[in-house]
Amino acid sequence: MPNNIKKILLGILVLVPVVFVSAVRADDDIGRKAVEPITLILNFQVTGQFSGMTGTNTPIYTVGGPGYAPPVIYPDGRVSDKIDQGRKVAELANAQITFTGQPTDPILRFTCLPGSCTLTFPDGSVLQSNAGVALEGRAINFWGPVTKSPSYDPAKGIMPIRILGCGGLKEVAGKGRFAGMVGSICFNGILNFNELNPTSLTGSSKCTITLHTPVNPQAIP
Repeated sequence: MPNNIKKILLGILVLVPVVFVSAVRADDDIGRKAVEPITLILNFQVTGQFSGMTGTNTPIYTVGGPGYAPPVIYPDGRVSDKIDQGRKVAELANAQITFTGQPTDPILRFTCLPGSCTLTFPDGSVLQSNAGVALEGRAINFWGPVTKSPSYDPAKGIMPIRILGCGGLKEVAGKGRFAGMVGSICFNGILNFNELNPTSLTGSSKCTITLHTPVNPQAIP
């Protein structure tokens, strides 16, 4: 067999496994082989403004912003902080957040009003807060500001405070990859409280979303 033909055949034999492995990875990437519950990690960048008071004189902030898939998850489990605009996969819109207590309390509690926190995905899936489990969180003032955050700017009164919390989600549009699913969202990040302008709020949070298909969708509030 001529050498040039041998080289062509060898190249084909090398290429076939690569194509096969790539196809399998692509298949996994789009979730066809995903085992429920499905887990997502998204990095949300949010902005908000004071937008009114509840009937019990609790302040309401309207918050929203994009959620990005992290470009890297390191071998030790750390999630990259880098934001790649091309990896935007969700949008948080019109989230109505209420705070209870005083801004200087050691732990400041906040709640997303039922149904107001909505995550929209490009394929049409819409995840809405609550599903019978309130989306609640806490800002931990007594831990002090996150001084190594790039948002930390005491000269401008901006104090990043650690936040944490969880709550229920349900898919309400009946579309996309997550159609009809139910699950939870847990967030772990910072809110940038502006001491010079209390009506303004920004923040970031790496959120874990976990979803599955309910046995009885009618039982989900």
